[in-house]
Amino acid sequence: MSAEIVKKEVMVAKIVEAPIVKPSKGHILVDMSICGGCRTCEAVCSLYKEGMVNPELSRIYVKKDILGGYVCEPTPCKQCYGAECLLACLTGALHVDSVTGARVIDEDICDGCQRCLEACPVTPPRIGYHTGKKVCFKCDLCGGDPECVKFCPMGALSYVKVEEV
Repeated sequence: MSAEIVKKEVMVAKIVEAPIVKPSKGHILVDMSICGGCRTCEAVCSLYKEGMVNPELSRIYVKKDILGGYVCEPTPCKQCYGAECLLACLTGALHVDSVTGARVIDEDICDGCQRCLEACPVTPPRIGYHTGKKVCFKCDLCGGDPECVKFCPMGALSYVKVEEV
């Protein structure tokens, strides 16, 4: 049996056994019609979370296509309903925040295995790996008041709250 078939069978088994994960109480929305591509969101995020301006450590990723005409597109975590990243975490470091419903990573518990990063359905993944700390990281919605949204000079980012049903 090929490795690809085994991998698919494991993925199907996880889906069948997967617990129901409540949706996040909100997510970050991008209005590309007014985004200026300034990447302030990346700078603010990494400064707020890591104490330094470093796009590689930002929780919001900006796709860049400089050869295509300097196109920049912020791509925040979608806080997926299926939460494949959460289901892939074996340590419990990636969990649902009780206040925001965001999928968050507890760096004190994360062992840096990167299973969550590999499970992220978005390309490129919305989970990063901090090479200095040897842990994974992702957007936690800043406790329901995202810094990137507050400091976007064009107002292209918004925090959309989802009403509980």
